[in-house]
Amino acid sequence: MSKHDILRILEQNRGEVISGITLSDELGLSRNSIWKGINALREEGYLIESVKNKGYRLLHESDSLSESEIKLYLKNKDFSIIIKDELPSTNTYLKENKSTDFKNNTLVVAKSQTSGRGRLGKNFYSEDKSGIYMSLLKKEDLGQYDISLITIAAALCISEVLNSIAGIETRIKWVNDIYSQGKKLSGILTEGSMEFETGNLEYFIIGIGINVNTESFPEEIKDIASSLSLMTKRKYIRNEIVARILDSLEGYLLMTKTSPSTLIESYRKKMLYLDQEIVVSRGNETFNGILRGINEQGHLIIEREGKLITQNSGEISIRKI
Repeated sequence: MSKHDILRILEQNRGEVISGITLSDELGLSRNSIWKGINALREEGYLIESVKNKGYRLLHESDSLSESEIKLYLKNKDFSIIIKDELPSTNTYLKENKSTDFKNNTLVVAKSQTSGRGRLGKNFYSEDKSGIYMSLLKKEDLGQYDISLITIAAALCISEVLNSIAGIETRIKWVNDIYSQGKKLSGILTEGSMEFETGNLEYFIIGIGINVNTESFPEEIKDIASSLSLMTKRKYIRNEIVARILDSLEGYLLMTKTSPSTLIESYRKKMLYLDQEIVVSRGNETFNGILRGINEQGHLIIEREGKLITQNSGEISIRKI
């Protein structure tokens, strides 16, 4: 626990020197325990400077993902947090292990992914270690959510959290991508499983990828992807962003049952290409239409040749004409 407590004090005084005596007195620990705790935090990647004869300072640019710092920012402590250096996919990791090791509200965060996945089998670039790549498992009290609106709720949550943290305006490209200034910042992949005999939902997983402090992208996506840091010219503390999302997400998920019309209307106002002509791809078929919003089930409403039609999120993708 000492490591967590030391980090809490350093984080509260980020950029300032805190003496070893102050840490020792406040935490009731020996100087040697403080030294060991500092070294343990450094091994996790925290940038902690030792100032001779003065103490320790957590540098402003320190941005190591860790369970202890995420929990420092969290208001709701009802999460089990797992940090991995590298995974093929955080969603896949949870799906492969959910029935044995993981309880409800388990969050897995990978510092990088080698096979990040998006909707419709697309890849999500997640090899840069300055992003957020995480998945949340829900497996209890699932009747309080409308599963058909889960992705919409998550997208709205991410959009509004990023607006608040970075001071930018984000839009949602239906159904699960967050854009700003014409470039993609974040993607969401929601997956679940039904019990074969009962037809009941067994669990669902919300996977979230966010380009946070990423400074460059591969050639093939550099014109369509960006990061919070590139857009605002400043760095962000990813642990804080993760905590803000976790604290906000449950409220949006509950709205799928308690206030679905409010959720739908809030989402509609943030839709990218709203009332603009788009290209719709559905299997081998492609057609043009005008994006008019979403219905109560979260399905896309498109005006095609003067008539309104609806399209399911599992079937199609859209892009600007």
